[in-house]
Amino acid sequence: MSATVSEASLVREAAPAATRSGVPVFLRVSLLGVLLAAPLAFGATTTVAAVLLIAAAWALVLVWLFAGMARGALSLSGHPVALPVALLLGFTAVHWAAGISVAAHATQLEWLRWVGYAALALVAVQTFNAPRRLTRLAEALALAGCGIALLAIAQYLTSNGKIYWLVEPTYGGWIFGPYVNRNHYAGLMELWTPLAIGLALRPGNSPAKRWLWCAMALVMGASVVLSGSRGGTLALAVELVIFTLAAAALHSGRRAFGALALTLVLLGGAAWAVKPTGILHSYTEAVRPSVTAQEEASVHRIGAWQGSWTLFRQHWTVGSGLDTFAYLFPAVRPFATDKIWTHAHNDWLQFLAETGAVGAALGLWILAVGGVVAWRNLRRTAGSATGDILLGLAAGCLGLLIHGWLDFNFHVPANAANFAVLAAVLTRRGWDES
Repeated sequence: MSATVSEASLVREAAPAATRSGVPVFLRVSLLGVLLAAPLAFGATTTVAAVLLIAAAWALVLVWLFAGMARGALSLSGHPVALPVALLLGFTAVHWAAGISVAAHATQLEWLRWVGYAALALVAVQTFNAPRRLTRLAEALALAGCGIALLAIAQYLTSNGKIYWLVEPTYGGWIFGPYVNRNHYAGLMELWTPLAIGLALRPGNSPAKRWLWCAMALVMGASVVLSGSRGGTLALAVELVIFTLAAAALHSGRRAFGALALTLVLLGGAAWAVKPTGILHSYTEAVRPSVTAQEEASVHRIGAWQGSWTLFRQHWTVGSGLDTFAYLFPAVRPFATDKIWTHAHNDWLQFLAETGAVGAALGLWILAVGGVVAWRNLRRTAGSATGDILLGLAAGCLGLLIHGWLDFNFHVPANAANFAVLAAVLTRRGWDES
């Protein structure tokens, strides 16, 4: 009798164990699937792709919640920026719930996207919570980045003006890879390129693995230069410099500076080798702009920033509501155009205009806390494989924040979702293992 009871007990205990092991794997694989599929779907900028991305995010959170309740406990680890993020989401919800927004429907839709990004970040923090899992995250994104970069280069060399050689953009654009806008393609590569460099720096790597990851980083970086995105190239260069300085400080080494110079030369050389004619044209246009030769946004970007500042002054306390720039900008636009400007081409100024001083304060709170925690994690893990990967995450997030001064990558769902996940993982507590 006792043996029978013991066997039944073992059977009953096996089911929760399977649940504990199976659900996290499903969540990690599914989350990676979302992060990798979104860029391929034109950056998830179409309505259908954006809805699917956010729906998937909410579904993953529900699976995580139900799995936790099924085993009788939710392993909810506190996150340093959870409070300011929650307050920011609550504050922006008031815009549409209380009718403060000048376009409540647009604000509500943008807020729902923000909640989706937060949901993905929550799942990532709870599932990519160990050094080995962090490594798998970085490897998957770096491999995907190299694959997308190779696709983008092949498409560039044989371009017929269509994405995937099949899809023609409805409203035109300067396509590169799966993105209608080359600047947004560059934003994705800014996030993923440093991950490959971090993987290459890991202690114990064989020379073959080290050079393989370096080659992948070179392909991704060269594709940014080849895309002709001036803001993307600048952001990539700055993040590489910061990566090098941080690596030198944390590792107490000087060889990183020579590696940086070599990397920058190789990036330019690789792009030049792919197609030597026409590479410089996109960059020289920056000093002698022509409306007919480049995007109108490049010509009127300063005017858009001036208009954004005017909008902030008009709604300086609580802002006009998320995603309301397109509705208010025509009244303050300082230049004539027949184009519809949906974004300020400066995520920082647009955020300031749409959320006001209150939103700016909450945003600075998030950046300050996140920056302090990230630096502590980097110092605690310096010299370890985990530390090198975290350094790649930090450089990528910083690069996109820098690019935010020149474009609107944070309004591209694929890029925003990837940033939210990488930033959340970078700033979670507990990264102290090698």
